[in-house]
Amino acid sequence: MLRKKQKPREKEQKYPAEQLGTAPVGRLILEMSVPSVIGVMAYSIYNLFDTVFLSQGAGMEAVGGAAVSFPLFLFLSAVSSTLGSGAASVMSRAFGRGDMEQAAKTAGNTFAVFYGTAVLVTVFGLLFLDPVLYAMGVTDDLLPYARDYTRIILAGAVTSTGFSSLIRAEGSSRYAMNIWVIPLSANVVFDCLFIFAFRMGVTGAALGTVLGQCISMGMSIWYFFLSGKSCLNLKLRHFIPDFPVIKEILLTGLPSFVQTCGTGLSTVIVNWFLRKYGGSLSIGTYGIAGRVMTFVQFPVMGLAQGIQPVIGYNRGAGKRERVRETMKKSLRGAAVYGGAVYLLTALFPETVLGIFTGDEEVLKLGSRILRIAGLGLAFSAVVWIRATYFQAVGRKRAALLAGLLGPVIFFAPAAFVLGGMFGLDGIWYAFPVSAAAACLVTKNCTDR
Repeated sequence: MLRKKQKPREKEQKYPAEQLGTAPVGRLILEMSVPSVIGVMAYSIYNLFDTVFLSQGAGMEAVGGAAVSFPLFLFLSAVSSTLGSGAASVMSRAFGRGDMEQAAKTAGNTFAVFYGTAVLVTVFGLLFLDPVLYAMGVTDDLLPYARDYTRIILAGAVTSTGFSSLIRAEGSSRYAMNIWVIPLSANVVFDCLFIFAFRMGVTGAALGTVLGQCISMGMSIWYFFLSGKSCLNLKLRHFIPDFPVIKEILLTGLPSFVQTCGTGLSTVIVNWFLRKYGGSLSIGTYGIAGRVMTFVQFPVMGLAQGIQPVIGYNRGAGKRERVRETMKKSLRGAAVYGGAVYLLTALFPETVLGIFTGDEEVLKLGSRILRIAGLGLAFSAVVWIRATYFQAVGRKRAALLAGLLGPVIFFAPAAFVLGGMFGLDGIWYAFPVSAAAACLVTKNCTDR
């Protein structure tokens, strides 16, 4: 009886990882990336719904309060993406070599480190909540909204990942997609209930987010420990901290942390200037325009997530020609997409922004933000793919540099210089200037 149950399981587990090294590259990119794109698009659509619900159900002050706390939310995402992307890269290369023990040890240590870190973040964040919010640029009138929203997000930090990157590294891209789509669909329902039916405002939005994360976490636990679908046979020994393994995970995933935190830092810098030159309305407008910019970039992020296990597996298996073909096709697709999306947002900005609000001042300022900042979309898309390549093959320094260039090394000086010279317009121009510079530098790193 046991053998009959194990045979189909082995066949089911073996195929998804093996196809990464044998299937035609073009088809493989689609099969791995489309579910990832659907997953991250579901996340971005939820963010848009969240903003629409807040603006219509609680007002622009609620949108501004949630927008101010966005960098802290990014930090939580950065912790999970650091561990997830780092572990996925290590696991993909281990699968390529056929080293299942190393893959299992990597997954177990990732679980252990994440939950330990999440507890620390929750305790620290709740103890120093107001100072953290002021450091992120909150104004006095937005503080109550930001406080209510952030307190619940921090309390639910331990639920803030479903480890979809680890599942995707096994080749199970569809289940990784479901770990995004199902909880986020539930989030929309929760938001409708809490914001409109129960009139809970930002508190309801945050509570809906955490409840959705709980569903994602539950699906992850079911996949790895109860479903029999995972190709990993996780044992207690795999969760015991192994510092060389943890070091490899963190160093490989560090670029994701830096890139995500860099995005948060750029948001903080923008909020500082908005607080100085524009006030609460400008912060709320940037919160809307920024979410639109994030929304249109999510397909590129999904493409990057999809190709990472393909690149990592084939690098581990020594199939470098497949790696080169994957990069060539992915870069071309990312650049074309970025340019096309910019044209759409630049030509019809008020149509896009009108989904969130009918306020004329918001539409006017938001349209200018999209037309100027959006100039960097194609450059950012290319940089994202190159950073994924560096991370997937284990080129830690190049990946770290790629993550720092756009949002930190180039954006911060450009924002301060151009902002000082041209005011708010200078801040918006800092986005394409820094993205173009990062694109040029990462090309040189890739060519080496």
